[in-house]
This record gives sequence, C-alpha cells and structure tokens, in this order.
Amino acid sequence: MKTTLLRLSRRAACLVLAGGLLTSCSLLPAASPRHEGTASSQAPQYYSDAWLSDDSLHYLYSYAGNGGGTILRGGRVLYKASSSDSIQLLKDTLTGETGHYLVAHSILGTEERTSTLYDADGNAVMTFPYAVSATLSGGLLILRDDADIWAFENGTTGGIRVYDLATGAQLPVPETALDCLVVDEGGQRLVFNCYDLPEGLTYAYDDPDQPLHQYVLITDREGNVLMREDGCTASSLASYRGGFADWLDLSWFRSSDWGITREALYNVTTGELLTGEDDSAVSACGVGVACLQSRQDSRSVLYDLNGGEAVELGRFDRGVNTYTPGCVVLSGSDDPDSPYTLIDLASGEKTAIQRRDTDYRSGNVAVLTTDNILKVYDGTTGALLTDVEAAPVEEAQYISVTALPDGYALLQYDDENYNTIAIQTYGGEGLLWSSAGEAQQYTYASYLTSTASGPVLTARRDSRDGSSLYDVLDMEGNLLLRRLGSCYSPDDLPDDCFIARQGFDYGLMDSTGQWLYRESIFSSPSDDAGGGYLY
Repeated sequence: MKTTLLRLSRRAACLVLAGGLLTSCSLLPAASPRHEGTASSQAPQYYSDAWLSDDSLHYLYSYAGNGGGTILRGGRVLYKASSSDSIQLLKDTLTGETGHYLVAHSILGTEERTSTLYDADGNAVMTFPYAVSATLSGGLLILRDDADIWAFENGTTGGIRVYDLATGAQLPVPETALDCLVVDEGGQRLVFNCYDLPEGLTYAYDDPDQPLHQYVLITDREGNVLMREDGCTASSLASYRGGFADWLDLSWFRSSDWGITREALYNVTTGELLTGEDDSAVSACGVGVACLQSRQDSRSVLYDLNGGEAVELGRFDRGVNTYTPGCVVLSGSDDPDSPYTLIDLASGEKTAIQRRDTDYRSGNVAVLTTDNILKVYDGTTGALLTDVEAAPVEEAQYISVTALPDGYALLQYDDENYNTIAIQTYGGEGLLWSSAGEAQQYTYASYLTSTASGPVLTARRDSRDGSSLYDVLDMEGNLLLRRLGSCYSPDDLPDDCFIARQGFDYGLMDSTGQWLYRESIFSSPSDDAGGGYLY
C-alpha cells in the first residue's frame, strides 16, 4: 500500500507592533539571596537524598498551571513562586549561558504588577514598577513593556529599554523603536526595528502604508547611527541549534499589504550584504549555514556564515531544507510522490525521500527514502551513522520520522484516522523495537532524555476517560518506568533528568525512578487556580 505523507507548511513570520512607554527601574546593590517569603511558605517542599549535581539554573513548572513554579540552582531552591507570579529564565542568545531569571509579581489587593531581575545566586539585581518581558543578548538586557498596546498614540512608540548588565548603564534607544536585536558577539551594535507614525494620525492602524513607514536603525552603544534602511524590517537569523553571530535577515516590504519583495543577509560587523535574486528569501539550514532562495523558481545558494566572511557552499535548483557536512536535503523532487530530495555530498548521489527530521539537540538528520531506507547523518561531522532498511507497516497511511541523538531514529505509523498502529526504533544495526502486533498501542512516543546507554523515550497511553499515563522506555522497548502522571523534558536539563509526576510527588527524576528534586503537588497555591502542579 502506498504511504501517504504528512505535509507541514512552513511557519509564516509575523511582525507584531507593540508599544507603551516604560517608566523607570531601580538598580540594586549586591544583596543576600532572596529569603523565603509569602509565596515560598505556602507549604514546605521536600527532597530525597539525591540532588542535581550541576550548578545551572532550572525552572520547574507545570504546563497546566496559570503561573507559579520553582527556580532551582542544582538542587537548591532559589525561588518558590505563587500562582500569580510569572517567571522567565533568561538565556543569553549569543553565549548560551543562563545566569538570570525574571519574576513578575502581583501587588496584593490591586491589579498592578512589578518585576524583579535576579542573578544566578538569587540576588535581586533590578526592579521595575510594572510587568516587563526581557531578552538577554551579549550581556545586554532588552526590556519591553508587557502591556498589550497595539496602537501608537500621538506618534509615541517607544516601550524599549536596554541595559548593560555589567555596569547597570542604560543605553540610548530611538524614541520610535518597536524592538531591539543584538547579534554581534561582542554586543557592540544594537539593531532597532522602528516605525514613524505619519503626522495627523493618532493610531498606527489608521496608517494605510504602515509597512512602508517602518525602518531599521543600527547604532553603537553610544547611540550613533551606523545604518538606516527604510521600508524594511530586521530579524535574528537562528536555527534550532543557536543563532548566527553577526548576521541579520533583512526584509523589504513590497507595499501596504505587508508583502515581502525580497530578503537579504546582512553582517552588522563587516557590512557584507548578500542579496541573491531580486525576490530572494532567507532561511537557516543548520549551525551557521543559511540559504538564499529565489521565490520565483526556487533556485538557491547555500552559505557558510561561521567565519568572518560568507563562504558559498553550493548552488541548487531547489530550496535547501537541511544541511550537514555529509548531506543536503532539498524541498521537492522529480518524484511527484516525494516531497524532498537527498543529496549525499560524499558520493553526489540524489535520492527521493518521503520523510525527514532534524534533532535540534545534536543536529543529526534522519531521512526515510521512498524505498524505505532509513539514513541518519551526524549533524556536526556529516558522517553517515545509520543506513538500514526500515520495516514498513502495510496498514499505515501516515508516517513520521524523528531524529534522535547518537544515530538513533524513531518511526511512528498511523492509520487513516491518525490512530497509532506501530512505533519503531532504529539504530546503526537496524530495527531495535517495534510495537506492531501488540494488543494495546501507545498513542504517542517522543524523545525524553539521554543516558549512558543511549536515548530513552516517553510513551503515552490514553484511557477511555480521556486521561493519559506515561511510560519510560529504552531504545529496545524495555519498560524502565511505568504509569507516570506526567513525563517531559524542557531544554537545558542535564542528561538523564526530566520532569515527572508520580502519585502526589512532582519534580525532577532520572531514568531509574530516583527523585533528584521533588515537592508535594499540594505545596503549590496554583492548585487552587486550575490544576497547577497536578499536571
């Protein structure tokens, strides 16, 4: 039976105009770690004998909660939030380090909120008399008012403030700035998307040519303008494995309908501009690798942007979907039933493929060819880690492929109603486990974490009452843990560590079922606000 493929459309970008003038912040002297306050003393948290061994910041939270959560550094609690608190871990977009977190607090008896920035020791660094959202890039803290203001009154846009965390100094920001980007490794240049409200108008949505009145300003830290580009917007160029140092994606608007006429790659340090075709589009294809593709005929040029200058890697007659040093995956093929083409860069061989996936942790690329050959390429070296024949499931109408670390891959087969009928795991030696033929199928499986023995999976079983329970499996399908209330792993947790709920305990667990940190589900006041830690 011919397999029908799931086709996912490319995520469209949307520029949101936001504003609102920020007031002031307070710079605080070095302080002792935050004492356990009202939010922390709602109920005691408790621990097992095991502790997290790393010294990183982690945010333990519930997907079902309306706020709350716990900030840990290793196994030490830095902050225990109430359900009215909103917490944001701040990972530096350029260095990858997470050394701060931001908490928005409610003022008791009012609808007002304040915000506090804490360092990795739990010391309060800055306070703000309003709610803000924040980004940290190159040691610069970029703040935007959290109020949902869609129109700009009296020509005032504003709403952006930038601070140097090393000195506490506030840097100059254009009055018309909508947002701020920092992409150069030293954090010496600030990129602002700006908008000028035409004279005589009160609100931005009354401007029929709003896109054409946007422009990009690049300044130094002193506010000196280094470049201005009208009718244009700038965005960070980033892949699933990190940002591109020094490079921006510039987009020029065609007219007032928000149509993009062309995109280009711009280096804020050297001034190098890569324009490609007149109607070019920019996409990230790997670590420091980007593609300029013609919208008209899909011809594309691939560039390595990891050095000081762009290095052309190749030209292709189709758009580049994914790149590793060992292979290129193109969108489309000569086979009408195949959505992708694989080019093996060692042999030059072209192969039609039906499914592909990239593991954003390792960068490994997994492809399933039209003749059911499963290949996994190393995302760093390009080496072919896995090259085996997959065992097709004849009843399946839909297939998904998931690339995993260490050359492993996960395949899931669904029927015409999207009910799972088989899950398979593969390694370099071939099929490791298949659930085909089992009386009760898992409804979904995904990567959970890595251990010394390889990746482990979380697999979900759905009950007739609509509830779900989760098992933890190794790559051979062996049951490691069973019937967990929840089981998932946010980014940046150490290996062999994930968030789980078991009985009335909730916290960080390893693949043996040992708690690394735990607390009672009843210790969070967010239980009274719609579930909270019960998820």
